[in-house]
Amino acid sequence: MPAFSSPVDCTPWVIGGLWPAELSTATDETATLAEYLEKDLQRIAGSANKQLGMVKRAGLTDVGRRAAEARVIEEARARAVRRVESTIRQLEMMKAQTRARRQTAQVARRFSTADLEKTQIIPAVRAAEADVAPTIDETQVMPVVAAASDVGDRTLDQTQVMPAVTAAEPAVPVAAPVAEVSADDEEEREASGGRHRAPSEDSTVDVAMSVQREFPEAAVEPEAETARLQKPIPSGEPANSGAEPEPELEAEPAVVSEPEPEVVEAPPAPVNAESDSERLQRLLAFVVRQEPGLNWAVGDLADGTTLLVTDLAHGWIPPGITLPAGVRLLTPGRRTGKAAALLGEAARTATYTPGDRVGRATDFAPTESSAQPRELPAVEDFGWELGRVTHWRDGLPRLVHTLAKAATAGTGVVEEEAELLRVHLDTARYQLLSQYPDVVPALLLNCLLLAATESSVAGDATSANYHLAWFQKLAEPPASQWTAEI
Repeated sequence: MPAFSSPVDCTPWVIGGLWPAELSTATDETATLAEYLEKDLQRIAGSANKQLGMVKRAGLTDVGRRAAEARVIEEARARAVRRVESTIRQLEMMKAQTRARRQTAQVARRFSTADLEKTQIIPAVRAAEADVAPTIDETQVMPVVAAASDVGDRTLDQTQVMPAVTAAEPAVPVAAPVAEVSADDEEEREASGGRHRAPSEDSTVDVAMSVQREFPEAAVEPEAETARLQKPIPSGEPANSGAEPEPELEAEPAVVSEPEPEVVEAPPAPVNAESDSERLQRLLAFVVRQEPGLNWAVGDLADGTTLLVTDLAHGWIPPGITLPAGVRLLTPGRRTGKAAALLGEAARTATYTPGDRVGRATDFAPTESSAQPRELPAVEDFGWELGRVTHWRDGLPRLVHTLAKAATAGTGVVEEEAELLRVHLDTARYQLLSQYPDVVPALLLNCLLLAATESSVAGDATSANYHLAWFQKLAEPPASQWTAEI
């Protein structure tokens, strides 16, 4: 019987133990998230299995094959971790929105129309309405109204208009109508008032108190009271307006508040300025953590620029490596030597060899990434040139040429085809790194075209131009070592 090799399956190493505990119990809110996450994790594991199959059929040595398989699994695992973290962030956002909606509903119920209606029918309103009638009846039989037969009381009743007398209008004309009031008129007034109107209890009490205070001796003789009002006012004194002057309030002692001590802010802690050597180490660690299997070097040149190099493929930086801002790369060209030698003359340098310690990410300040270091002069007629060099090229899948034409024409690319293109690029990249430091030129050129096409499909014009420019330079035949003799 023919022997069949079992299919490679790295699913346990890629997604094992990553399923979040928040999605262990499915609910109506988390069912959709769990379904999407499960599909994506299976897709990532399936893609890794395909790459492992390609690596297995690539005919690599055992050491190179194991290194390539380890890289495939590590990258797939990292992609799965990022996908799970994204799902957890989305789940936390959904929980926050649910809590906000619940709090809004509670506030709405607290201030709803039903609560306002309950407040409008409190018992205090009914008690106030029941007290109206008894108050009127009790006022009609007040003892103050029954004692109106006394002449002195009638006089006091008439003097209730006296506080309105001012200095411009003396009180003499006011006393005449008081004396002419007959008993019949008074009785008629009292009879009519008693039947139809109840005198105000508050106003009667106020008048009596005012007369007692201003005119204590005028209880029997109203004429004496009138004469007293007509007493001339001395010219040196201000005219009395008829109202009792308000007593002057004693000025309150001013409270002198003690000045609060000024708050002296503590001087900010001095920020340790990053030295040039520390900056170079930070930039170097930024790229080493992404690809620790290469030699790296970074240095400050005499013109003030910072150059970042690696000795893979004449100084070309492979795809998938994010570059720090503020550095520049080598221009396309053929070079030999280690990374430190590719720097040339530099004032300060920092180098890395696989196995060196670079420290953890928390040991350095945050580093911003940028696509600017890969900027090169634009390749002339980029779309046509990419389609030409990918057409019927040995070792390059036919799919690359198809996607290159679709990307440059802007007709759109199917996601499954773009994913397959990334698989081909990752495979070529792993094969190239497994041959490091010596690489096969044909494999390097195919990897450059795959990187240019994948960047063009992804919409990264800067990276696509960078990889195609390197392809054009390295595809040229090397210059002859023999010069023509004249």
